[in-house]
Parts: sequence; structure tokens; C-alpha cells
Amino acid sequence: MNTDTSHNQPNLEKLQASRRDSALVRYRTVAVGRQGTNTALLLFEMINTCVLPLPGRFGRFARNLLLPLTGARIGNKVRIGRDCTIRNPAAIEIGAGTVIEDRVCLDVKPDAERLIIGSNVLLGRGTICNCAGGILEIGDGSRIAASCRLGSKLGLRIGRNCRIGVEACCSGAAHAYDNRNIPIALQPVTCKGPTLIGDNVVIGDRATLLDGVKIGANVHIAADSLINSDVPDNTIVAGVPGRIRGRTE
Repeated sequence: MNTDTSHNQPNLEKLQASRRDSALVRYRTVAVGRQGTNTALLLFEMINTCVLPLPGRFGRFARNLLLPLTGARIGNKVRIGRDCTIRNPAAIEIGAGTVIEDRVCLDVKPDAERLIIGSNVLLGRGTICNCAGGILEIGDGSRIAASCRLGSKLGLRIGRNCRIGVEACCSGAAHAYDNRNIPIALQPVTCKGPTLIGDNVVIGDRATLLDGVKIGANVHIAADSLINSDVPDNTIVAGVPGRIRGRTE
């Protein structure tokens, strides 16, 4: 785990300013972004309460009709399931033909840039996209199975036509652990850099990719593997930590 916090030390001025804000302003910032207004927040809450939980075809129709009013950019023939969590919708873009199953979380933090979901993508039930910084991008035609966790602190890019198995994790960041007097969860957030996944990559069930790794194109990562270093194109990787076991070509 990298303990370099040079990219991730809290901005003290922003932190102090946020603490001076009212509870309403802090909540509005989390819900609809730093540029959001109270009117945007009211609309967001109405959609969040009345539209996101709606079942069936009518619920999908209502979400496609009303979510763009919050600033979300949604393509044609998108299907968004019920009980999804959507934060900072103005920073979210969803391409045509994409399917987002029930209880998916699309969370773009106020300091992040945006979440881009390409065309004809599948996000499985209960998957979490946590865009805490940079750009989190999922390429066209990729399939993300149920209960995955996709994190971005300095950026995460998943290429086109990738397949990611159930409960897989792309870690966007970690915590320092050098101070034994402070619980790890309370120590500063660290990140080695953006995580980049090439086109046509297959990631098995429950595999974990740590922050900052670069995965080449046409790679196959076996189930339950831990990837903590870069992987070249056209390789098969397995193990904890992951090691090259063969080639895909």
C-alpha cells in the first residue's frame, strides 16, 4: 500500500470553509454539487423520494423523463432500475442503450469531475460507482456484474467491451498506516494514481485491483486475484498477488 499522500492532503481552506457552511448548504453540495441551488435540491428530493423507487415500466419511463431535469445527461433507450442512489446528477452522463439494474449507486463527490457511462453498458444490481475524484469512465459495451465496487480518487477508466465479475473491486484509494497510534480508517487517504483498464479485459469474480494499476488490453484476470502492479497486454493473471500465468493470444 502506498503511503504517499502528496496528491491527497485535505485542502485546509476548503475544509474550513465547508465547516462554516450551514447544514443545508453542506447537504445540498453532496446531493446536487457545488453549483446546485435550493431549487435544484428541491427537484432532486422530489425525484429521489417519488420517482427513483417506482417499479416497472412506468418507473423507468419517469426516471428517463425527469432525471435530465436535474442535469443528468441520459441517452436514448436507457433503462434505470428502481431504488438507485444518484448523487450530483449534473456530473453524470449515461450513453444510449445502457441498463442500470436495481439499487445501483452512482455517487459523484463534489470535488470529482464526472461519471461517464458509455453506450450499451450493463451495471449489475447493487454495484457502487464511487467517483471521489477525477473522472470515472466505463467504456461502451462493458458489462459489470452485481455487487461490484468501482472507486475513483485520481481517476478510473474501464475500456470498451470489458467483463467484470460479481463482487469485483477496483479500489480508488487507500489509507496510510504508518502512524500506529491512529486507526487506519482515520489516517489520510492515499492514492498511487489513476487506475486504467484496457479494452476487452475480463476480470473474474471477487478480484481486486488496487489504485494506480494499469491493465493492458485483452487481459484475463482470474477470480479472487489481487492485482497490485501493472499487467501487460494479452496476458492471463491469477493469484494473490497476481502473477502472469500465460497469454491470451
